[in-house]
Amino acid sequence: MAPACILLDRTVAFRSHPEETEPFDLGVRAERVLGAERAKGLVGATTAELPKLPSREDIEASIAKYLLAMTPDLEVVEPPDVSCLTMRRPLSSEPIPNHGWSLRDGAVAAAADKNLVVLYPGSYRPAYSYNRWYLLLNLGTDASSSSSLSAIPGIRLEYSDCYRTTGYGAVIMTREGGAFVLAELLFDFHRRGLPAQGMLCLWQSSLCSWVYKHGELPAEVYRTWRTHMSFPVQSRNRNLFCWVDLLHGLLLWDLGRHCEVDSSDWLDVSFVPLPHGCSISDQHPQEYRNMACVDGTIKFLNMDGYMEGGPISLVTYALDLDKPSPSWMVDTKLLLKDIWKDKTFISKDVPQIPPLFPILSTLEHDVVYLVIPGDVEHVEGYLVRGVKFLLSVDACKTRVISATQQKHPRALVRWRYLLAASVSHSQLGSKYHQGAVEAIGMGASGKRMKFE
Repeated sequence: MAPACILLDRTVAFRSHPEETEPFDLGVRAERVLGAERAKGLVGATTAELPKLPSREDIEASIAKYLLAMTPDLEVVEPPDVSCLTMRRPLSSEPIPNHGWSLRDGAVAAAADKNLVVLYPGSYRPAYSYNRWYLLLNLGTDASSSSSLSAIPGIRLEYSDCYRTTGYGAVIMTREGGAFVLAELLFDFHRRGLPAQGMLCLWQSSLCSWVYKHGELPAEVYRTWRTHMSFPVQSRNRNLFCWVDLLHGLLLWDLGRHCEVDSSDWLDVSFVPLPHGCSISDQHPQEYRNMACVDGTIKFLNMDGYMEGGPISLVTYALDLDKPSPSWMVDTKLLLKDIWKDKTFISKDVPQIPPLFPILSTLEHDVVYLVIPGDVEHVEGYLVRGVKFLLSVDACKTRVISATQQKHPRALVRWRYLLAASVSHSQLGSKYHQGAVEAIGMGASGKRMKFE
């Protein structure tokens, strides 16, 4: 099945099993465990009679077993609407070790490429959490199959004293035959007056172990660096991992033409600044900027005039990697006032206000997704700005492809944390429904289809 660009909500909720008789409650479950221990006569016993506390390795294995007992449920919709992934918990009556039930916070979709999605389950963050795993979801298999989920051990905790993440630093690159390479870039800013240190953590599926590379980062990387997005770049003889700060530039690391992780522990990354005049200081660049790998080409989108309060134009740049020194070239330029003249824009009665959070399609070179913000509303005691419309725009043809009205009060909050990726899958089983197992697929048009 051909790949499709999806906008995936990074927030992955853990749902109770539909046959569960009681809602999930960590406190209630802890009481059950304690009651079971009392029934065995272990609570209140002498020290000599108490059971041995589980080791860290036992707890890690317990959590992994619990994660692999979950069932994924992916709802794929055509952009600019948002696709959603949830994970269904096993029944509490199933013989699953107790430690996994502590994962009450759901998961975060950290990275995706083709048929693979990487999750941070629970509170896991690289080099920060004990007893945690990466959870890898394979969309190319039936979710009822045990091969749809696999667990990768987390990055070693001993690096937590100096290295940390600066945002979304996980990248996964798929290869032929189901192989893949998972990368995580961590930063050390503790050395005063010296360049920042980087640690690249690489998991190659054929090796089933972490390889750690250390080295000084380019001088342009300092304490204010934030990884707003990251993605793989595969084109011709290049296999690159890319980490982006939308205020400064991007870091590139070359895996090599054969996609093999070497045994060297030396890290060598290169820095590419943003196009001339685009390096500014601001707290929320995602509101008016985006970067992505679009069908093998790195592209950068900037809404010129947004920060200055003047006429806005959507300018897209393409990065030329063939030159000795990579350089940006203007690819398209679309004036906002020209979008307002579009027939679809007018017929849908879309308000003429500046859009927010532009996102580049990862497959179509000229397609941009935009949010038309709504009013500020009170939602559960918080002031939340809503969304009026989601737009799909062809920047080259100056055409509004679609305009979808939105009424969900949290739509704008949700849009801030999306993962744009080119995903392909043949089917994804779901046991949320009684009877026939359903699979969700993408048709040639990108519309959602269900097969029973």
